Amino acid sequence: MHRTQAQTAVGSSVTDLSRSCRRERWQAIAVSLTWMTAFLIPWGDMIQLPFEVQGSRLFSLITAFVWILVLWKRQKARRLDFAHWFLFLFVVWATLNVLWTPEAERGLRRAASYLQLFLVTWSVYQGCDRSGRYLALLQAYVFGCWVGVAGLLWNFSRQLYTGDGRYTAPGFDPNDLAVTLSLAIPMAWRLDLEPGPLRWINRFFVPVAVFGVLLTASRSGLVTLAICLGFTLTRLIRLTKRSIFRLAIVVGLTFALVNAMWSEISIRRLSTIFEQLSSRDMNGRVDIWQRGYAAFLESPLLGHGAGGFGAAVGTWRSRELAAHNAYLGLAVEHGLIGLVLFVSAFLAVLARARNSPPPEPQLWLCLLFAWAVAVTSLSWENRETTWLLLGIGAALPRRPRRPSWRVVFGTQPWGKAYA
Repeated sequence: MHRTQAQTAVGSSVTDLSRSCRRERWQAIAVSLTWMTAFLIPWGDMIQLPFEVQGSRLFSLITAFVWILVLWKRQKARRLDFAHWFLFLFVVWATLNVLWTPEAERGLRRAASYLQLFLVTWSVYQGCDRSGRYLALLQAYVFGCWVGVAGLLWNFSRQLYTGDGRYTAPGFDPNDLAVTLSLAIPMAWRLDLEPGPLRWINRFFVPVAVFGVLLTASRSGLVTLAICLGFTLTRLIRLTKRSIFRLAIVVGLTFALVNAMWSEISIRRLSTIFEQLSSRDMNGRVDIWQRGYAAFLESPLLGHGAGGFGAAVGTWRSRELAAHNAYLGLAVEHGLIGLVLFVSAFLAVLARARNSPPPEPQLWLCLLFAWAVAVTSLSWENRETTWLLLGIGAALPRRPRRPSWRVVFGTQPWGKAYA
């Protein structure tokens, strides 16, 4: 009898172990899919499926579905951060906007797009519960940008360019590509602080990304690039002699690469930034902003509905007209309620970054500020890169005690571990 009980206990233990192994295996698959999602998003415009669907969007839905299955089996999910609740309320509000939008079909498509983007943020958050996975997601984004650079260089080698000698990757708008590459530069410098065989890949990404942004001749990309390179300057005074030597090599490669290809860069277009600002033109954007502001005043609280910016500003342009300003687009389509909810999500990520161990506060202050400046001329509220940043930022680890403001702005020493 005792032998039978022992055999039963052993069999039960083996069964529990087998179930645990299966759960761990499925969780590993979900984490790998999350990494692939972060890798695909930076170059998602290069993968176009039928019905104008990006391949990264379909893959992100598969990833979210796998996470739902994994968490259903485990019956345990990470507690949502404040940023997720703001984004969830924003998605609900965007869905309710369909009730009064003049184009219900377009509004439903946009609401479905926001739901898919929320699932991106949620699945990234679920797969980023450890510091190693957090760094792996940053590395995945940098690797994805390498693919975008490869597409850019492919068009450059074939002399395939748009107006004013602007180069870009297949399927990409030059401005979107420039900002995407610029945001990866602080991530690459952050990853350079970690030991491993990928350090030189991340270092070499910086000169290539700078050259790529200049090839796009994107003025908004150039401003974003200047902000992102500022992260490296805040690190310079705390580097060791060996690190300064490596940094000098990277800077030298950057100048050598840009100088060698100077004739291929549309310097004339990049030099018109101040001219465009003084003339209040910005390639017609100022006219769109004025009409958008007038439409916002017509319904400042509720907005005109998801995807309704083109209809709100009038039929003088296509219904697919973009606001070229994320804040204005959110205000016109979703009113002040939607704008406050969306901006609050970014403020929640910034607050979480302030309570993270260094150098994460400096990194995310740079990333969020660069994004905030870039979207003044881009409609990125419905872009996967934006929601990916929110997902990774919301998963930042918290430090045991509240840091002072000196840590956030880089005036306090970072400690030997980050020297």
